[in-house]
Amino acid sequence: MHRALQKQKFAIEYAGDDSQLDARLSGQKYDVVLLEVTGEHAVEPAVEAALRVKRADAQQFVGYLADAGLETSRLAGDAVLPRSAAKLPDALRRFMAEGAN
Repeated sequence: MHRALQKQKFAIEYAGDDSQLDARLSGQKYDVVLLEVTGEHAVEPAVEAALRVKRADAQQFVGYLADAGLETSRLAGDAVLPRSAAKLPDALRRFMAEGAN
């Protein structure tokens, strides 16, 4: 996902785990924070991370990268985006265009 977004000219900063996420978000504002949900086992940790982000900045957009089967699971955030390198760049562009209006 990281490389696919970079190829589409998105500026990306990657956090491999919770401590890196917390360090990246400390005093920094991003247009979008994306949390990858790789399966049912990853739903709870992703929601916990999203809640930490929202506690620090309630206005921060938090989106999940999830497979279609997880789109209706217990994900509590601003959006569930496709966990697909081919689909994600266009989905992000649509979101950003809608958010600007």
